[in-house]
Formats: sequence, C-alpha cells, structure tokens
Amino acid sequence: MTETNTSAERQGAKTAPRLVASPFLAQYLLVQPGRAVGVRIPEVRYEELRAAGAEGRSVPDWLADAAREAWGIELSSSSVSDVVLVRERSRYGYGKASWEINLGCDYDCVH
Repeated sequence: MTETNTSAERQGAKTAPRLVASPFLAQYLLVQPGRAVGVRIPEVRYEELRAAGAEGRSVPDWLADAAREAWGIELSSSSVSDVVLVRERSRYGYGKASWEINLGCDYDCVH
C-alpha cells in the first residue's frame, strides 16, 4: 500500500506561503518568493487580503487572476491564509525589504 500523505500533512504542519503581500514605502506589492516578477496592488486590495486572511475567506477572483497571469499558478480553490503571507505595516514607516523581494542582504554583510 502506498502512503499519500507527507509527514508534514500528517502532523498538520502548515506549508510556506506561496505569495507575500507587503506594504513597501508608498506602495503595496504582491510577490512570489524566488521570483523576480511582482504585482503592485492598491491599498484597498492589500486591506482586503488582510481581512480575508484573518477571517479565513477564500482567495478573491482578482488575486487568482493576478497569480495566474504573473506566475502561472492556480489559487482559486485556496484560502487566503493558506497561500498568502500578509506582512503588517512597519510602525516606524520603513519599507520591509527581505529575501522575497531582493534575494540578498542590504547591509553588505559577510555571510
């Protein structure tokens, strides 16, 4: 007999998000980790994703369409909280650049 569930699924572990929605300075971005292509979204869409993730709602049609067009991925039957990491605004007004966006260190560190 072949087992179909991975050990992470059996243990109820959550998988890494497929997309990241993030405020960045005066813009809002939707990115896929490891990919250079991003999607700029208006603040109202960012707020919609924040609320949808907190309330366990399904991926909105506009997000499914954007993901399909930008990255060729299908999200239509997913929950927002399962596929999108919604980053909070910085309380200091900084842009939150990370490896999802720049794929490296901004401080010229020796790693």
